[in-house]
Amino acid sequence: MKGLHLLFLFYFTTWAAACSSITVNTNYKPGINFARFKTYDWMPRLEKSGNLQEVIAAGRVGYIIEGAVEKELTDRGYKKEKRAGIKPDFFLAYRAQVKEKTESKMITYACGEPICPQGIDLVTIREGMLVLDIIEADSNQVVWRGTAVGVIGDPSKRKEAIEGAVAQMLRNFPPKE
Repeated sequence: MKGLHLLFLFYFTTWAAACSSITVNTNYKPGINFARFKTYDWMPRLEKSGNLQEVIAAGRVGYIIEGAVEKELTDRGYKKEKRAGIKPDFFLAYRAQVKEKTESKMITYACGEPICPQGIDLVTIREGMLVLDIIEADSNQVVWRGTAVGVIGDPSKRKEAIEGAVAQMLRNFPPKE
């Protein structure tokens, strides 16, 4: 099982490093007064072994995700609540998933004839998804969700890809009604 977690962490790290084109979506609960939100903190992690967020957070990727989210929120004037026993206005939680899928691509061979043979090449690609939830602390309800989905590419660009995905997700936060 630990090997599976390490494999997942490797795939997620690679995805996060290299999403060349990222599709971002956001949604929020209508009627929420987001203007009253001033402070945040991360949702306490479950101590249960195998929790997906713990697996990611255990590696460098978790720190990149959390750092990117905190930077975006700080830039918007939100403060991380660090005092023990003081409940923030909202909590943050994230999840990540990596899946492999097979795509077919038509190949035409160059043969110098008017009709050249064609074939199909099957390519396996890895696609990653990051989900960020904002949870109202008083009601413990998700009031905003952002998702970023992209194809895994160059691992050397992991930090930039995560920061870009988070910036796109939070670009219009708080939502204007």
